Amino acid sequence: MILLAGLYAVISAQPDISITAIPDKKTYNPADTVTIALQVAIPDRFHLYSNPLGSGIGKPLMIRVTQGRGVEWLFGRKTPAAEFTPPIGGWVWAHKHEATFYVTGIITSKTEKTITDTIIFDGLICDNSCIPVVKKIPFSVSISTKTNKASSFATDQMLQKIFAITEEMNIVKTGPPDETGAKTGGHVSGINLQMLPEEKTPAWDYEPREKKYELNLLLAVLLAFLAGIILNVMPCVLPVLGVKILSFSQGAGSDRKIVLLRSLVFAAGVFSIFMVLASFAAFAELSWGQQFQNPKVLAGIVCIIFVFALGMFDVFMIVVPSSIASLEKAGANKGYTDDFIKGMFTTILATPCSGPFLGATLAWTLLQPPAIIYIVFAAIGAGMAFPYIVFSSSQKLLKLIPRPGPWMEDFKRFMGFLLMGFAVYLMIGLPKEIILQTTGLCVLLAFSVTVYTRFCPFGSPFKRKLIAGSAVLIIIGLGSHGIFNLMQPLIVDEKRIAENREESGWTEFSVKKLTDAHAEGRHVMIDFTANWCMNCQFNKMTVYQSKEVKSLIAKKNILALKADLTKENRAAESLMHHLGSRSVPFCAIFPGDDPYHPVIMRDIVSKRAVQKALKELTDTREP
Repeated sequence: MILLAGLYAVISAQPDISITAIPDKKTYNPADTVTIALQVAIPDRFHLYSNPLGSGIGKPLMIRVTQGRGVEWLFGRKTPAAEFTPPIGGWVWAHKHEATFYVTGIITSKTEKTITDTIIFDGLICDNSCIPVVKKIPFSVSISTKTNKASSFATDQMLQKIFAITEEMNIVKTGPPDETGAKTGGHVSGINLQMLPEEKTPAWDYEPREKKYELNLLLAVLLAFLAGIILNVMPCVLPVLGVKILSFSQGAGSDRKIVLLRSLVFAAGVFSIFMVLASFAAFAELSWGQQFQNPKVLAGIVCIIFVFALGMFDVFMIVVPSSIASLEKAGANKGYTDDFIKGMFTTILATPCSGPFLGATLAWTLLQPPAIIYIVFAAIGAGMAFPYIVFSSSQKLLKLIPRPGPWMEDFKRFMGFLLMGFAVYLMIGLPKEIILQTTGLCVLLAFSVTVYTRFCPFGSPFKRKLIAGSAVLIIIGLGSHGIFNLMQPLIVDEKRIAENREESGWTEFSVKKLTDAHAEGRHVMIDFTANWCMNCQFNKMTVYQSKEVKSLIAKKNILALKADLTKENRAAESLMHHLGSRSVPFCAIFPGDDPYHPVIMRDIVSKRAVQKALKELTDTREP
């Protein structure tokens, strides 16, 4: 646990800029000029690329702000950048230590008391390595009918002096990102203040065709319980399921009450994570598996899975009783904490997967009050833990598992490879620029575990554990500094990524593509998916990329859209929620002649069902 305790801090140790947004007044009147100052603190030794860039290479700075939310933005200003010559390439304009940027506009709202918005700061800081930085800086502007006092900038001599020596920033007004693609002409022309039109969630007006169940709390609890049982056979859970089988085998011949008690402790671990997920759903409005959209959370889970996999190869057996992978042959009355963490870990691995009954149940549940959300999530946890409790309480069922023997070592290592494979699989959901760093962090953790076990073997006194643990934390700290500061992240090639998304006739989802297809009378099929969702990939490989389905898509002239939820995708998430789903996989088919009554399919789909739905679509000519 010493290694895992500092894992979040290690992942968050990457140098970063800090940005503070300061309005020039406390309150404004309608038609007043408003200026927002962005005070940027740049880490020591790092430089922030400016825009225009200069003759060298790098990522020009771009500042984006929404146009139309009560303010008409007019122009921007910035403190001058200095000439900087990196080791490779020509000179560039860059900021060091600190910089201030100003965005100025006119208050257009006459009714709102407070205008809230977000400025997006998109840049690149470099030292020995380069780190892309994208910050969303929220701010609010208070509107009053009373006469305002002088600008706060005018009373602050330092800010007034800075404002006097600033340079003006050009402006480009663009359409929404999903309509214009990479429309950032400032990379060439020196533009570095981009005004985006107000992002409005479309007013969806679809009535999905689906066999609907009139859910009530009792039926929702029943379906949630069944969904929890089925989660145990989802591919995400199989590695930990194998570990649990090993523990059952170890417990063979032990006191039946102790075996049952350990399963109950395992169930408590399952419940604990489901209660956390219920809290996320009730108070943070996070859908099932949505936490995987956070790169730091996903990177942390990858590293934890990797560390647990090391235990399957006996790299460590010393973090007892907390080690999830430790198969230390202690007495049957030991390892309750081990079982609790196994239950937690099993649930964490289950969240990238969905299954029968889960999608429809969650769609209903997440619209209910918090108390009902907690009850239904508890039912899912109870269903997931139920098979283990039944198994451990039946002597006949326990006899089905072989007695401890040489087979356990082979099986244990096989589980280790499954865990490592799953960790590698989850990396496809990470931004490209941190994949290399996450891999390096996994290697660092493996080295740290090896050092700890070498100098602090099982049974060592507490003082020795404390010293060894402190040394390991120092190693992790120094190593993470090298990983995040010296390893050069790969530069993200957005154009190539976009091209890779155009997979076998499937194009990236956008609201415009969907509405244009409706106007043309063209059929549309949308696959709501995510890279971290294993069942989504199963659907893709076995159904959507099959010859039969691809042939029907071409024959019926269907516009096949991929709504990728690997990262935040507001428009796609909004549409999915409107169609009645809060989880992926999810599929919607919009007939060209009746687009507002789409056919929807949840979770794992069958090729036969998809073929049937596509065959029922009328034949259309290509436009």
